[in-house]
Amino acid sequence: MRLMSSVLGFVLRKLGLLGALVLSLFLGYLLIQAFIPTLREAVAERDRLQQVAEERAALEENLEQLRSTAAEGQSKAIASLEGKIDAEIEEGRRNVTEKKAEIQRLRDDPQLCGFVREAIAWVLPGNACKSAEIAVEKADEALDTLEGSLRQAEEDAAVLRDPALTTQQKLDRLGEGGGQSLVQREIDNKESELGQKKAEEESLEEAQASGVGWVVNQWAQSWRWLAAIALIALVLPVGLRIVSYFLLMPMVSRMHKPIHLAAASENATADLRTTAAQRTLTIQLGAGEVLSARSEHVRPVQGKIRSQILYDWTSPFISFAAGLHGLSRITGDALDTSATLSTPNDPDSYLMRIDFADHPGLVMHPKHVVGVIGMPELETRWRWGIQSFATWQVRYIMFTGSGSLIVQGSGDVVATSPRGRSTRIEQNLVMGFDSRLTVGVNRTEVFWPYLWGRTPLVDDQFTGLHPLFWQKSSADGPSNPIAKTFDAVFSAFGKLLGF
Repeated sequence: MRLMSSVLGFVLRKLGLLGALVLSLFLGYLLIQAFIPTLREAVAERDRLQQVAEERAALEENLEQLRSTAAEGQSKAIASLEGKIDAEIEEGRRNVTEKKAEIQRLRDDPQLCGFVREAIAWVLPGNACKSAEIAVEKADEALDTLEGSLRQAEEDAAVLRDPALTTQQKLDRLGEGGGQSLVQREIDNKESELGQKKAEEESLEEAQASGVGWVVNQWAQSWRWLAAIALIALVLPVGLRIVSYFLLMPMVSRMHKPIHLAAASENATADLRTTAAQRTLTIQLGAGEVLSARSEHVRPVQGKIRSQILYDWTSPFISFAAGLHGLSRITGDALDTSATLSTPNDPDSYLMRIDFADHPGLVMHPKHVVGVIGMPELETRWRWGIQSFATWQVRYIMFTGSGSLIVQGSGDVVATSPRGRSTRIEQNLVMGFDSRLTVGVNRTEVFWPYLWGRTPLVDDQFTGLHPLFWQKSSADGPSNPIAKTFDAVFSAFGKLLGF
């Protein structure tokens, strides 16, 4: 039952995420369409708009044919004028009936807005209400034209059926261009109908380009590729994780060459000692000893204290980027000199003191360094290769010589010795290591936690007899999405350079 609940919960979460992602993409698409006119495309034609456009095209074609017929018929006699007029009357009555029904449909159209929708039309893009009113006016004009043509045809029919008139008199009554009058009335009817169709087409276009109609058209036009993008966005990370786990990392593990930063520079007399991690750490300074510490970490002080702009003026960029600037410099004297260090804004942080003498190099991420006792030198080592590609780190910062470091970690700070065996640990937990260790990379052995995003893909692998330093947990970053983005970018850049 618990398994079914977990599976069902997972499926529902993914479906909800897919829906939210599609909706977010669509809202973003609407904003782009609304606020960047150059990217706004024409909306799709709806069924009625397409039908009206086809009717308008047919009317234009018929009108052109009628005009040609009228030009040719000026010199021809009317052979069956009475039949044509009867047909015109029948067609005219049918057209009048159809036009009245069409006018009623247009009047019932919801695009004819009341006061509220008129007000909304001023806010949303386009003005479908006004365009619909114009379409109704044009339809009324077309009806008037059809009724006038019908009356004229009925009058002509009465002339033709008058038994008191001769054929010549009937032609004289109809006029010399009687035949042309019939064609001309049909042309007038078609032109009026064409004007009404154009007005209705413009009304429909306005309705499609304004307010809710525009949003509906945008959705109909974009939902397929938005859903495809959302689906790819959900599936692609999983696919990349699977490819990275089963294809890329095995290749990296086999092909990479572990680094040994202290190679050819090890000193047999080198010594390194650590104290237990504490939330608050008290430092006792002898005469002449100097502690340079971040000012915000310094609490009660017994002795002489002054400010220090940079830890090491020979490495100003490293000192500034690592946060080792604006320091408090405490110098020991003949009396009892002490300083208490604690983390100002993270009650979960622990401090550890690391003492070393004649050491070839203690690699430590400067962001974890709170204070330095003495004047150990700052050195850098650059390493390129497939391992750098896997770890995203090409430079290592080392404190060499003799002195002490006060380092800070989240949850706890632990010094662990591999004792000659291979020890693996997540990269984000590593604070630093003894440069006499051999450092490589390996793929995490827990696939499902990695696929779910709970553990990273790459583990650091240490081999040797000297300690590495790690924290119990990673500090939480900013909660603001924009701040998270910038933090991720600058953290990745800092990691690349060893910070």
